[in-house]
Amino acid sequence: MNIKSVVPISSPAGGEPHASSPERARPEAVQHTAFLPVLLGGLALLVVLGYQTYVLVAERDALNATHTGQQQTVDNAAKLRNSLDALAADTQRLADIGNPNAGLLVAELRKRGISINPQAAAGANAAAAAAPASR
Repeated sequence: MNIKSVVPISSPAGGEPHASSPERARPEAVQHTAFLPVLLGGLALLVVLGYQTYVLVAERDALNATHTGQQQTVDNAAKLRNSLDALAADTQRLADIGNPNAGLLVAELRKRGISINPQAAAGANAAAAAAPASR
């Protein structure tokens, strides 16, 4: 092995600088701008917001479809409740007239915590009759 290749020779009087000196090892300073990081951050934000929008729109559509699917069930339940209220009101009227079977039925319903309001049922029947006519 040759010693000259390992140890560079330089003149002490200020000749050529040593190969490992900082002036020689560093290339010229490169100026960096904030454009690329800001661009990448903006694109990432845009992608995240776009994905969130897509997910929220899909969830809204699913909720609307579920609501539409349940609307008929709710309407049927309201019709059934109105029919039962009308039946209970008619039973109460029969009990008021003096029908013993209707009186027994009303008494059993009261024992179980069910109260019958004949005026509310009559109002519900009028509202149910008017609703299909307006459609």
